[in-house]
Amino acid sequence: MRVVLTTLILALLPAAASADRISEMTRTERCTYSARMQVVAAHYFRKGTPRAEVKILWHGDETPAEVAFVNRLMDEGYAAMQREVDAGRGDIPFELLGDRVYETCMKEQAL
Repeated sequence: MRVVLTTLILALLPAAASADRISEMTRTERCTYSARMQVVAAHYFRKGTPRAEVKILWHGDETPAEVAFVNRLMDEGYAAMQREVDAGRGDIPFELLGDRVYETCMKEQAL
């Protein structure tokens, strides 16, 4: 499980060349990253892993804003999945969830 999340985090983060990668992302990059992270959260939610037990392995050079951003995305992903379960749609395909997050982000609307 840790290897999967580590691989996903490393693959999703842009190259560590500057102080704050999140603020330098274009809207498309930020929305794509947001969708991917929330799908990761949904994956762990479905496995029954409590949010507090999802270990995020950091590079070590993240700014507080980057850490907060990633943690917020994971929290939002768990909350979105809980809403889906509460509405009787707990089996929403990951692709659909990711698409909804991306589209909402691109429209700058909250889920």
